[in-house]
Amino acid sequence: MKRREVLIRGMSLAGACALGVTTGNAAAEKSSKASLLYQDRPHDGKRCCDCKFFSGNGNSNTGICAIVEGVIDCNGWCTAFSPKA
Repeated sequence: MKRREVLIRGMSLAGACALGVTTGNAAAEKSSKASLLYQDRPHDGKRCCDCKFFSGNGNSNTGICAIVEGVIDCNGWCTAFSPKA
């Protein structure tokens, strides 16, 4: 294979990888509860409803998280906790 062909294929592969990252499914990009050590109870006074990634329903104690998959308990906690500003 010629040097030019190797460079062209490498650039094509890099472009395909970048395109795959930017157009991925949002649900597929979320982390599992296990990988972030999620638990259904607070940790040192920190809880999901005080985290910037949590979106609650207002009428229930559950909601969703921008980075953790599945239903999230308002009183839960994980290692990605980041207080709301």
